[in-house]
Amino acid sequence: MKNISKIPLLLFCWIFAHTAASQDLTQTIRGRIVEKNTQEPIPGAHVIIVVNGNQKGAATSADGQFSLTEIPVGRYSLSATALGFAPFVAGNVLVNSGKETVLNIAMEENVNELETVVISAKVEKDQPLNKMAMVSARMFSSDDANRYAGSWGDPARMASNFAGVMAADDSRNDIIIRGNSPSGVLWRLDGFEIPNPNHFGSMGGTGGPVGMINNNQLTNSDFYTGAFPAEFGNATSGVFDLKLRSGNSEKHEFMGSMGFNGFEFGAEGPLSKKTDASYMVNGRYAFMKFLDLVGIDIAGTDGAIPEYRDLTAKVNLPLKSGHLQFVTMMGASHINMNPDMTDSTEFSPGTIGGIIDMTNEQYFAGLNYTHRFSAGTRLENRLSYRYFGSTLLREALQAPDEKYIFGVTSKADESCISYAPTLHHRFNSRNFLQVGTGIDLYRSDLNDVYYDMERTPTVFHNGKHHTALARAYAQWQHRFSDALSITPGMYSQYYALSGEITLEPRMCLKYAASERSSLNLGVGVHSQVTSRQISFYTENDLLPNKDLKMNKSLQAVLGYDLRLAKDMRLKTEIYYQHLYDVPVNKDIPEESLLNYGAGFYNRSDDVFVDGGTGKNYGIDLTVEKFFSNRYYFLITGSLYDAKYTPLDGKERRTAFAGNFSLTTLAGYEWKVFKNDLIAVNLKGSYVGGKRFVPVSVAQGFDEVSDYTRAYAERYPNYFRLDVNISMKNNFKRMAMEWFFEINNVTNHKNIMWQIFNRTAGKYDISYQQGFMPMGGCRVYF
Repeated sequence: MKNISKIPLLLFCWIFAHTAASQDLTQTIRGRIVEKNTQEPIPGAHVIIVVNGNQKGAATSADGQFSLTEIPVGRYSLSATALGFAPFVAGNVLVNSGKETVLNIAMEENVNELETVVISAKVEKDQPLNKMAMVSARMFSSDDANRYAGSWGDPARMASNFAGVMAADDSRNDIIIRGNSPSGVLWRLDGFEIPNPNHFGSMGGTGGPVGMINNNQLTNSDFYTGAFPAEFGNATSGVFDLKLRSGNSEKHEFMGSMGFNGFEFGAEGPLSKKTDASYMVNGRYAFMKFLDLVGIDIAGTDGAIPEYRDLTAKVNLPLKSGHLQFVTMMGASHINMNPDMTDSTEFSPGTIGGIIDMTNEQYFAGLNYTHRFSAGTRLENRLSYRYFGSTLLREALQAPDEKYIFGVTSKADESCISYAPTLHHRFNSRNFLQVGTGIDLYRSDLNDVYYDMERTPTVFHNGKHHTALARAYAQWQHRFSDALSITPGMYSQYYALSGEITLEPRMCLKYAASERSSLNLGVGVHSQVTSRQISFYTENDLLPNKDLKMNKSLQAVLGYDLRLAKDMRLKTEIYYQHLYDVPVNKDIPEESLLNYGAGFYNRSDDVFVDGGTGKNYGIDLTVEKFFSNRYYFLITGSLYDAKYTPLDGKERRTAFAGNFSLTTLAGYEWKVFKNDLIAVNLKGSYVGGKRFVPVSVAQGFDEVSDYTRAYAERYPNYFRLDVNISMKNNFKRMAMEWFFEINNVTNHKNIMWQIFNRTAGKYDISYQQGFMPMGGCRVYF
């Protein structure tokens, strides 16, 4: 009762503190305006916002910089205009007291610049940043990752809300796009290809339980779900093209955060105010591991405390004829699970469990020197190094006597040195050319051993290997008018291991029938080299998989985009993908590489041959109301199918053929007191259940996978409801954010997997995340 009696007093203190702080708090909005294709500054552009019914504006300097000072905290709509350019509007720009608001605005030149035309300003959030992309692409911001319930501040989990993207696994953030394997996704950071940016991920994989990239460091970025432009290669599914923002070049600022994802600390500021050089760095340490280190017992973990740490940084150095940028990302993770299989209260007789000890390390460092030859021509030179290393000890034991079933030991690492120059040239307002080349030099050291029930070892990876991937592309954008544009391109790559060369023509077309609607078309060929764990599989001291061809995908997409209102749109796309030259399993003729990454089939200790095929087809629908007037909603749905034909010639659905998905997000924000905001965000997901390979019990109680029925059955459909509540508080020299989230509010039991119980002769079912509250806070100063 004593603690309860204190609640009114605490509430009074909280109200008093905010009432005392409800003075006129202000902050600065700064930024730079450039031409979208050339990235050249636009001098003399006019920037305007409306503050308390009055316009406040500024003009850009010779280097495109602008500054609006003493702006009261809150949300604003900012517009930019310049002679010969389409007007630009950035809606709901958030201004808080703890951090300057820095905007980088890219404006597009009008084709009909000599004619008298009237173009209404519009919010560009429905268009990708990359103007070469005209279909199956969208821009997203760090605000989206923070706002969407269930995203945990993770860009990959946020993308699972988009049309065509399926995610029915709470434990990982793998991106399944239009029925494709998640291994077909390409991750880029500031134009550099990066290794799997997730903790507890796998070599050659693209997902994991915890993302390494902090969304607070991101600026607006692009996400592609198919038929992407020629500049993206060695990917068949989709592309994450992430952009790090540069640090504040005029003022040192700091950030601290504590929450489910860990303890974080960030810093940014000028290195030299005379040259606008800046730095930005962010580090994180696992929250639960910290609690363990200080002696706090965490219930339900059985001592298996996930440990991870990461660091991301960027340095930007403007030069006389360009700039020099350094980007780095590094992380490490470890977990050890060693449950007591003799505990009958936790494990029923016949249950398979055991020991898992896993360690991962990832490093990336990239240097980009951009040289400007003229206002319309620049050359970007990217030199990078990336590394991924992992160790694994896996011992499968059977309850209750901990009988040894099988074991795996693995020690693998891979490094790559890459150089990629890219030339950008603007001929005029109608024509823009981009040409690039690149070379990747790989070194792989793979050592994997499998142990059967008798502990007899079988080595399937043993030793160091080297190979290289060379690539070149060209893409040209021609704008017939402001309404009609086309982007043809060609991509080619050569893989030294197999000696194969690909030629991949691509083309995008966009026609704006009116200011409110457009038709979009994209076609092209895409290829990807086989995972090097498969290519370097060793059998009798030979590499039977080294000559495998690259798997290929011929994709076609037709889209229609309709602006229902100033801040609302409807978008639909139909697509078809023909997959060919797909490696298929020689020992399991019902299997295909198209199922790789499903959790059911991730083996790299088999012989593969070329010749498999597949197809994906479907329709995606998006109805979206962008955040304005304090609320937003996003409704996405997909109907699709994904099929493959392996070595036995029988067509089957793939492991990723969930067939449908429906996601709904909505949120509302209230202004409280004078300077604070409270928001409530909801998310509901209903997705087709995961497919699996059933077990045949024809051979007694031994587990034998029945591949004749591979992926014919699905688990029950996946359903989850999430709620997120956040509060933003502004004070004189700092700002705070509080967030509280409940995942799976209804505690719906979604199946994670089922394992055959040899003793009971039936399946033991493991369920995904149940009802789980989490929260945290973040402070800017």
